[in-house]
Amino acid sequence: MKAINCVPMNVTPLLTLEELGLDRRVTVEEASRGLAQAAEAEIVRWVQFPAGVLFFTLVSGDPESGALYVFDRKTGVFYWINFEDQKWGGYSIEDYRVLVRQHKLTALAQRPALLERRCRLAAQA
Repeated sequence: MKAINCVPMNVTPLLTLEELGLDRRVTVEEASRGLAQAAEAEIVRWVQFPAGVLFFTLVSGDPESGALYVFDRKTGVFYWINFEDQKWGGYSIEDYRVLVRQHKLTALAQRPALLERRCRLAAQA
């Protein structure tokens, strides 16, 4: 298993359902299609919870092109999750597994309001 050092995590509000031209009442499947189209990538993993969804995308044919997103169902915001590891959204599926464990990303998908709060605090700093 490939080790990834536990590095600081960056959270960026990236898109809203409205910016994708989608209604706030869309299904997760419809929201995922909108994200995939905007990211020009395929969603290869997702874990959903009542409050949010964790998505992992890959560009077709490039196994080191993965990016992580959390979708806040309440606000309709997609957050891009990136790490200070100089990979810039170039993660593999194995990297995804490690990052999910190390950074407890499913917990953030369960409580995506924590991401919004984190962004607000970062903006105030």
